[in-house]
Amino acid sequence: MRQILDIAHYEMLSIFKEKILFLMVFLVPLGYAALFGATYVTAILGNVPVAIVDLDDSRLSREIAAAFANSPHFKVVDDIRTYRELEEGMKNGRLRAGVVIPENFEQEMARHTLTRVLAIYDGSNLIWGYNTRKYIREVFNDFSASNTASYLAGLGYTKNEIRSIMDTVSLNTEVWYNPTFSYANFLFLGLVMMILHQIGLLSVSLTITREKERKTWLQFLSAPVPAWKIFAGKSLPYFVANFFNYALLLWFAARFIHVKLSGSLPLILLLGFLYDLVITGAGFFISTHAPNSLQVTRYVMLLSVPFFMISGYTWPATHIPAFINYLARLLPSTWMALGFRQVTLKELDISYILPHIRALGLMAVLAVLLAVNFTKRLKPRPESGTEINGGASYPVRWK
Repeated sequence: MRQILDIAHYEMLSIFKEKILFLMVFLVPLGYAALFGATYVTAILGNVPVAIVDLDDSRLSREIAAAFANSPHFKVVDDIRTYRELEEGMKNGRLRAGVVIPENFEQEMARHTLTRVLAIYDGSNLIWGYNTRKYIREVFNDFSASNTASYLAGLGYTKNEIRSIMDTVSLNTEVWYNPTFSYANFLFLGLVMMILHQIGLLSVSLTITREKERKTWLQFLSAPVPAWKIFAGKSLPYFVANFFNYALLLWFAARFIHVKLSGSLPLILLLGFLYDLVITGAGFFISTHAPNSLQVTRYVMLLSVPFFMISGYTWPATHIPAFINYLARLLPSTWMALGFRQVTLKELDISYILPHIRALGLMAVLAVLLAVNFTKRLKPRPESGTEINGGASYPVRWK
């Protein structure tokens, strides 16, 4: 145990000695979370800029305009009067939606003939498009119900009779798990997992390559210390720092971004522990086999974002091609992100999370076994070719 702690102490000194590494291990995760949190802090999409092109200018058409103006979801842009102006506003991004009320709208409504109102919304951004479509339907449903009630009242129906007619079929709706449709609840914790994966994996992956570049890796290979102790000592500071960042970012998300973090605390900690162990083991394995820091940085940065995108966190796995789903199941980020959402948002117990725990546990064991089974033998210098040391010097060619 003393040998492990000595190696860990040496690694911790290296972290504090290098300013960039210190920032990456301790400050960058919180900085990333603060940046993403500031982006999603509003959580609910509102004040959608909409234009009302009223070609009828009647009492009824003005009621539709008033309905949009009174909705908390919309902000009516008053200076748009024509379809051409509406089209230009949609192109330049000033508008996200538009409603065109046709001529003779009130007359057609009075004759009870089919009357079409054109609703336009910007679908180039799915988040804008989905919410805008939902909000437009809500406004028109409320307007239709109010207009029907007024018409029946004009025919002499009493209030109770009108209520009886309109309440023939009653629909009650409930939104479970995320009733406010908060995008902070939907996306932010997935971004937190990506931050931990990216920073944690990159930090650990540089621990051995840094020793190789400094020519100090030989002291570990020649020391009478087993490989598993070298792994434990070199990785322990990063494991502890990453788990600390895990707890810190969850607190930050709940305290400042108001993300829903419910469910079992032991399950949340267990998922974080296993995820951290997978990242640490995989990072150390990469570091022992990579020739230099530059190569590690390139590949880790290249792969992290695609891993998040195919995990099924932001797009349903049922709508992802099967071969991509098979690949995603091999990645710890997939099991961590989805399992974490089930615990914190759905508040499910361990019986539902067990497959995720098993998958992460198996990956953790595999990653640690790969990490501790490196050969304590210095590879011979290549006779020819170019070696990039990843440091401040230029690539050198062996002769």
